[in-house]
Amino acid sequence: MSEGASSGMMLAILAAGSSRRFGKQDKLTALLHGKMLGLHAAEALAKSPFDHRAVIASSRDHPCAQDWRQLGYDVVVNREAADGQSRSVNLAAQTAVDRGARGLCICLADMPFVTAAEIEKLAAMFEGKNATEPVASSARDKISPPAIFPASSLNMLTEISGDQGARQMLEKATLVQAPAALLQDIDTPEMLNKLNIIQ
Repeated sequence: MSEGASSGMMLAILAAGSSRRFGKQDKLTALLHGKMLGLHAAEALAKSPFDHRAVIASSRDHPCAQDWRQLGYDVVVNREAADGQSRSVNLAAQTAVDRGARGLCICLADMPFVTAAEIEKLAAMFEGKNATEPVASSARDKISPPAIFPASSLNMLTEISGDQGARQMLEKATLVQAPAALLQDIDTPEMLNKLNIIQ
């Protein structure tokens, strides 16, 4: 991603989900290949040249929080995570508005295989649309984060509700195709165990 393409852009990684399908453990603290699941995407995107970056977390003292901060992320606490993913999107968008961002890239912390190269493709498409239209990832006809929203969408993102995040807004996004494996999110211990077997 070029410096010009990232000017005024914010990256937000959503990490305050309830992990209902994972059981009692906070899945972001579970180990994938010897590293906490919540650190994989954050590390992969740490060197992407966003002007602002934040992790929306369930606690300021989350086990990943120190590493997130060392990677250059602000930790923004979602005290209403039980209300659904939309509350994390609200906070990410409000943070972007407060910082005067002209675009917001949203990623999920439980998508460990996302890459800086994929974000670069999204950013290039976003700039190709004059930074005025949302851009999202897609694989096998499934629309998914990572996604980038323009400044004109941010106020709307601060007001969405429920557990679907920004899904309705993504239905109108320009899509960038990506390998399904890259967009895989980890929902269950069984899925994590299977991935740990594959080195």
